[in-house]
Amino acid sequence: MAATNIHEIEVKLRFDSVEPLTRAGIVLQIETARHFEDNLMLDTADEQLRQKLAVLRVRHSGKTGSLTYKEKPAADAPATQFKQRVEIETALNDPASTLAIFERLGFRSWFRYQKYRTVFRAFLPCGANLQVMFDETPIGNFIELEGEEDAIAEAVKLLGIGREDYVLESYIALQASHCQQQGKPLEDMVFNS
Repeated sequence: MAATNIHEIEVKLRFDSVEPLTRAGIVLQIETARHFEDNLMLDTADEQLRQKLAVLRVRHSGKTGSLTYKEKPAADAPATQFKQRVEIETALNDPASTLAIFERLGFRSWFRYQKYRTVFRAFLPCGANLQVMFDETPIGNFIELEGEEDAIAEAVKLLGIGREDYVLESYIALQASHCQQQGKPLEDMVFNS
């Protein structure tokens, strides 16, 4: 798990497996084996973070996890065809205690989502590499390509993917759309027990 990133550039794609990547000549090397992740989004009662389109997330993965803060990039940040955000992330040895601290500070959990994730390092024929996350979620499977914009652009070109196939929404937005299609208010994106 990366300690701290200043920004992330990514795109999600709807794929049931990573096979399309390997068929496109992309070599995949597992960085983190398939594991379960339980994510809680936090905010203040008056939604200070949501108002500025920022998120604070506590992720549980086994006995450890991570704390992540994301926000929109500055207005003067260079434009990209993919999703770009400021991201600061750190590993946690005790996510439950971290969550308890934030609750004492006035934060509350307002959305929960779960997934099974496998993380790969992808090596492209051009010599570039990027990170690939294969996510199995309650609303379908996704591949996230994360790295430098040129590497992501080369990967989607190899896959024969056009911009109309990009998924730039967060899992929260995807779940909100899924719930709306079913005529329901936003509910947590969790697996049925």
